Amino acid sequence: MEIYQQIDFSIPPSKRYGMATKEEVRAAIRFALPELFDLLDDTMQEITLLQRAFFTGIENQAASIIGNHALNDFDSLIDSIVSGNGRDGARASRSLYEHLVNYCEVTASTIANERYIAHRSITAITLSDLPHGLPLLKGAELRKEKNRRKKLKRENLAQAAQAVRDFGRRFNADWAERNLRERARAHGYEQHYDVYKLLSQVTHGSCGGTLGTHADVEGRTVHRIGPSLDLAIFSYLEGLTFFRAFAHEVGKSGAVNTSPLVESINKLIEGWPAYRAALQAIDKAIWPSSPPPPPIAIMALYPNGRIRWFYFEPVLNIMRRALKPAGSEKLEEDFRTHATESNLKYLDNQGGKPMTCSVAGVILTPAPGSKWFKANSVLMSRETPMADWLDGAPKPLPGIPRQDHT
Repeated sequence: MEIYQQIDFSIPPSKRYGMATKEEVRAAIRFALPELFDLLDDTMQEITLLQRAFFTGIENQAASIIGNHALNDFDSLIDSIVSGNGRDGARASRSLYEHLVNYCEVTASTIANERYIAHRSITAITLSDLPHGLPLLKGAELRKEKNRRKKLKRENLAQAAQAVRDFGRRFNADWAERNLRERARAHGYEQHYDVYKLLSQVTHGSCGGTLGTHADVEGRTVHRIGPSLDLAIFSYLEGLTFFRAFAHEVGKSGAVNTSPLVESINKLIEGWPAYRAALQAIDKAIWPSSPPPPPIAIMALYPNGRIRWFYFEPVLNIMRRALKPAGSEKLEEDFRTHATESNLKYLDNQGGKPMTCSVAGVILTPAPGSKWFKANSVLMSRETPMADWLDGAPKPLPGIPRQDHT
C-alpha cells in the first residue's frame, strides 16, 4: 500500500488521472449496492446446498465433472461482479455457456458421455509429454518429476490409444463430435451463441475485447490497466443467465432440486439495472478528466555540485535513479550556471535535498537495479490526505450514489 500513500484519495479518481485501487472500486460497489450483497449471500447459501446434493445425486460421471467446472466458474463470476473485474467476468461467463451446452450434451447422449470421460487420458498424455518446468528443476527433484510424468504416460497410454481407435484421430484435438454451435443448436441454446462470441473476444485478444479499458480523452486514446466496468455490466447479466440455465437443466434430472437457486438467481438478474447504473457512475468517476501526464525527466543539482538524473512518475509521485542521457553535458552546464551563489546557500539549508528542474523532450532510462522511492525525498514535500477507508471501514468514491431500496 505504500505506493498509494502518494495519492489524494479525498478527490474523485477522474481528478487524479484515473488512478483508483481495486479496493476502492470494490468499496464503491458495496456502498452503492448493499442489497446486491445480501442477494449474493442468499445465492451462495443455495450454491452450498446444491454442491452437496449435486455431487452425490448425479450418477453421470461426465455431468458431475462439468458441474465441477460450472460451480467453480460461477464462483469466479461472483468475484468479478463484486470487484468490477469485467475481464475475468467475461471469461467466466464465456465458460459458463460452454458448461451449459456440454452438460446438455453428455446427459442427452451416452456416446458423448463416454467421449468426454475418455478424453481425460488424452489430456494426461499431453501433460506427460510437456517439458513444462523441467529446465528449472535439478538433482533428485528433477528425477522425481521425470519419473512422475513417465508413470502418468504409462498409466494412460493404452486408454488414449483405444480412445483414438474408437473415436478417430480427430479425438486428439477435441472430445466432442460436433462443434459448440451445433451442440448449442441441438439443445436449444443457439440464441446465446453470438453473446458467447462477444465474450470470447477477451480470451482471444480481439480488438473488441478491450471494452471498458480504453477511451478517447481530449482527443487522445487513454488505456486503463485495471477494472473494465463495462465488461462487468455485460458479464453480470449474461453469466447469471447462463448459470441459471445450467441450474435449470440440473433440476430437470430430478436428482437435485434447483428451484430455490433458480429463484435466487432470478432476483439477481432483476437487480441488473441497479448494478448497471451504479457501475456506470463509478466508471465515470474513475476515467480521467484529462490524459494522464507522461513520465518526466528530472535533473537534480546537489550542494556539492554533483548532478543526478531521475525518472519521475508524476501520477504516483514516485521516482527512480536514471541513466545520464547522451549529449546532456550542455544541459548540466546551463543548470549549474543558473544556480547562483544564493541558490547554493539555499540548498545548504534543505537537509541535502537538491535543486531540481524538469527537462522537456528528454526520455530517460531507469538505471538497472534502481528502486522506486517517494519523490518527496528529492522534491519539495507536500501533504497528501489519506482516505479514511484505507485505515478502516470502506468509504465510497466521491459522487457515487447509493441505491434507495426502501
